[in-house]
Amino acid sequence: MDPHAEGGPPKAEVAEVDVEIGLKERLAVPPPVLSPLLASSIFRNAREPGWDKPVEETDPEKVRAFQQEEFERQLRGEYEAAQQRVGEVVHGNMDRPMRLTSIRLAPPPPTTRTGFLDHLLSPFLGPSRLPSWLHPTPPPPTTLHEILLTTKALVQHVDQLNVFDMERVRIRLEPSPSGEPNEVELVLGLREKGRVFLKAGTEFGANEGGGNVTARLRNALGGGESLEFNASLGTKTKSAYQASLTAPVFSSPYLSFCLSAFSVDRDNTAFASHRELQQGARVQLSAISPWGVHDVQYEYVQRDISHLAPRASASVRALANPTTKSSISHTWTSDTRDDPYLGTTGRLFKATHEYAGLPGSSERAHFLKSTTQSHAGRQLYPGSDLFVSVSSFTSLLYPLWARTGATSDGAPASTYLSDRTYLGGPNSVRGWKVGGLGLTDRMDSLGGDLAYAVGASLFAPVPSKEHWPLKIHTFINAGKVVRYDVDNSFADNIAKMYSNPSLSVGVGLMYRFDPLRVELNFSMPLIARRGERLARGLSIGVGVDFL
Repeated sequence: MDPHAEGGPPKAEVAEVDVEIGLKERLAVPPPVLSPLLASSIFRNAREPGWDKPVEETDPEKVRAFQQEEFERQLRGEYEAAQQRVGEVVHGNMDRPMRLTSIRLAPPPPTTRTGFLDHLLSPFLGPSRLPSWLHPTPPPPTTLHEILLTTKALVQHVDQLNVFDMERVRIRLEPSPSGEPNEVELVLGLREKGRVFLKAGTEFGANEGGGNVTARLRNALGGGESLEFNASLGTKTKSAYQASLTAPVFSSPYLSFCLSAFSVDRDNTAFASHRELQQGARVQLSAISPWGVHDVQYEYVQRDISHLAPRASASVRALANPTTKSSISHTWTSDTRDDPYLGTTGRLFKATHEYAGLPGSSERAHFLKSTTQSHAGRQLYPGSDLFVSVSSFTSLLYPLWARTGATSDGAPASTYLSDRTYLGGPNSVRGWKVGGLGLTDRMDSLGGDLAYAVGASLFAPVPSKEHWPLKIHTFINAGKVVRYDVDNSFADNIAKMYSNPSLSVGVGLMYRFDPLRVELNFSMPLIARRGERLARGLSIGVGVDFL
């Protein structure tokens, strides 16, 4: 739809003129004839003797209470009858031919830009050149019933922007300014939400707890933008700060642009004897489409491995150097599950593909990386209280840096610690310590370039307590983490990754505390590789994502 074309499609227009014109004379069913005020039953009865007190009642207070109750009862009856008559009038005109010609905001929102509102509302008046998923609208209405459905869709669409308080929106239909008998104008009274939002709270996940503070400026530039600052402190993530500016594209709540800067200080001493500081910036374009959520992102980040523990291994010390990564990635997420834990339909699939090595990257931050995650849950059989959950995770890193050269101790060059994948722990492959799968050096987990994990779980209710959020949990997990061998082919490396996986089984309890999930499990590794860090026995997992 070309906005500059001659005789272009109708647009939403913001105006301060508020015209009140009734539609009664245009309705197919004539409006009811209203009786004079004193002719209605409630006032007529008020004049009839003997209605004003109970039989044989002389107490003035009781008589007064009876009169008030009787008046209110009859007043409610008159109001309900009037509502019913109005409903009959509207229902009788549902199929009447009618066309929506314009949308007017009265009064105009004080902060939101007029151009932003025009692009937001105009798709509901006529065809648009933009993809339909950006502004999903019903076909142009031709009857009063279709106009009401279009109005409902419009209110839901505007609510997605989180700019206006749609619970307090005022809606009415008025005759079109053109004067045509079958044309109407939609008048909206939109009230903007408060612009400043502050929140402080606690968060738990990935076996970590912490506190956070969020400050947000809503509708910062008058076009649905959100300026946000977040700060958090935790047990593993010692500090995390992020400032971001998010803006809708084409006035659509389903397409957004985000520019952010961040700093994260993470404590990895529990499994790799170091702390890692990441500082950088991201540019991201996000789209919510009928086929899932798509995120295209450019990231520039500086990584610093520091604060080495006295017991740090030689492998960690050799890689404790500042590095930079400049990369572009695409993430597709499709989640159709009806329940993330005890699901009966749908599935989750998430895939991320990243290319690192753009200008500004360190020498060995040059690779292709693909990560996939999937999950599905079903009842064991229809109507059963037993649920089966199956999930998987795969990460493949293909190095593109020069395959010659060696480290200072003569070992072959390898990827940086920050780019590797780590598996193991109560939220991952159970039966191993955090990051415990794969190669180790002394007490440090070194992670790997190729990794996969699969898991199957069975959830059963506690006997006689089927309604409890506490469930009995049994599971089997398998996985493996290996380093990419540049001297072998890609196929040989993949075959090595999938051969001879580590395996564990266990039983425990799962408690749902939406959106969190807490597990207390007894895990037993059955197959493990030499040097891996096992965690046989009881373990507690807290988080949102589990294998």
